[in-house]
Amino acid sequence: MKFPAATAALLSASILVGTLGAASATEITFEELPLAAETGSAHPSRTGALDGNVFVSWTEPSGDDATALRFTKFDRETQSWFDPKTIVAGPDWFLNATDSPMIAAGLRGRLAAVWYVHNPDGGYHAMVSTSTDQGSSWSPAQRITTESERQEFVQLAPLLNGSWLAIWLDGRTKETTALRSRVVGGDGPDELVDERVCDCCPISTLVLPNGVVLTAYRDRSSDEIRDIAYRAYSRGAWREMPNPSTDGWRINGCPVNGAHLSRRSGNVASAWFTAANNTPQVLVARSNNLGRSWSSVSRIDDPTQTAVGSPQVAVLRDGTHWVAWLESGGTLALRSLERDGSLGTLTHRHAGPTEGAVHMRVLNNRADQAAQLLLVQTRAGRVVTEIATLPYDGEPTIDDCGCSPAEAATRGHAVRGEIVSLLPDRGALLVDHEEVPGVMMAMTMAFQVDPRVLDAVQPGQEITARMERRDDGKWWLFSIRIVAGGE
Repeated sequence: MKFPAATAALLSASILVGTLGAASATEITFEELPLAAETGSAHPSRTGALDGNVFVSWTEPSGDDATALRFTKFDRETQSWFDPKTIVAGPDWFLNATDSPMIAAGLRGRLAAVWYVHNPDGGYHAMVSTSTDQGSSWSPAQRITTESERQEFVQLAPLLNGSWLAIWLDGRTKETTALRSRVVGGDGPDELVDERVCDCCPISTLVLPNGVVLTAYRDRSSDEIRDIAYRAYSRGAWREMPNPSTDGWRINGCPVNGAHLSRRSGNVASAWFTAANNTPQVLVARSNNLGRSWSSVSRIDDPTQTAVGSPQVAVLRDGTHWVAWLESGGTLALRSLERDGSLGTLTHRHAGPTEGAVHMRVLNNRADQAAQLLLVQTRAGRVVTEIATLPYDGEPTIDDCGCSPAEAATRGHAVRGEIVSLLPDRGALLVDHEEVPGVMMAMTMAFQVDPRVLDAVQPGQEITARMERRDDGKWWLFSIRIVAGGE
């Protein structure tokens, strides 16, 4: 499909989204979100799906020296948790504060869970179970791999074909720990990703809109430099990715501190702890092109305090990065890194004691109200959840992507096509579009749009636009320009 050259007419830059009376706030407010986790619960994990569903898992004693892995889903209608369910229960589990069971969410109601069981002759291995109905039923448990007797810090990433990619620290040899992966249940052998890595630091994974899995982990050189490294998995193969920072942290032991990745649209953030040059600090890097390059690295912690790490990062729709980490004494710290690189006010929460790191995820991030973060942590012998409502100045957002024109020019992917029809009941446009190289073949498909766009376009118009896959799992068009056709 070819389009005649024409002067572009900007459709979306003049659209302003007004506020809907949301109250302004200058400080973070915290409210506990009651969770039906019993005393003795521990090892929390949280995950979210592209459709917006948020899940939390944790362990509980289950009698006769057994352990149960429990989970629940957030009910957005009632702003509460559903009644929890048990995924699996059994004896001889391996449990500790950093390498613990986890839950992951994928496409179309798919979930997966991982836990660890002791080997009879020492060590432990990872087990996995999956669900295709949002946890109503679970598959029989199976080992992540039968090639190795020891897997640690397993992460699961959902692939676009519905399967799961497992990535873990592998201790099959006593000399070194390697990073390996495999498709769960696949016939192929385990894949070697990196032959020498730090042996007890958590891994973080992120699924990009094009299905690529980005992984961050702590590497280990022959002279004990243990900096964060990045790899990407696509179509069965791994490749090395750019590193935002070479810290040069030499340490003769494992710091039990990994990186954490977060994404919104094309914006990717990485947060990690380093003590290079005997200076403990929490660093944050940002990328606006899905990790292909990094535009900046910022120190987020307060130099007058003592950071101990375990950072979490969340990217908001306006490009702000929120970071949480632990300081000495178990204090939880939160701070924002603004789009212009400036730092927000440092907030301290829960001045110890805590048991393990906080788990953080964006819970709500609409343009017309204050954003909310979900915080999950073990405190005083049980797992607790709370909502952190972030400062909100009540200013309108610009453009139909909820972002500034400058950000709109770099987010997502450029696309060109012809409007076939309007789908007002779905808030969408049916567009016959050209191929988007490396992302999507040429086809006719429905794209979500800002509702105001439907009043400004008509079938037969040829357009250019930006497209992105948002957290609801749908493809959206924004920054639409009419280049030909129509009245």
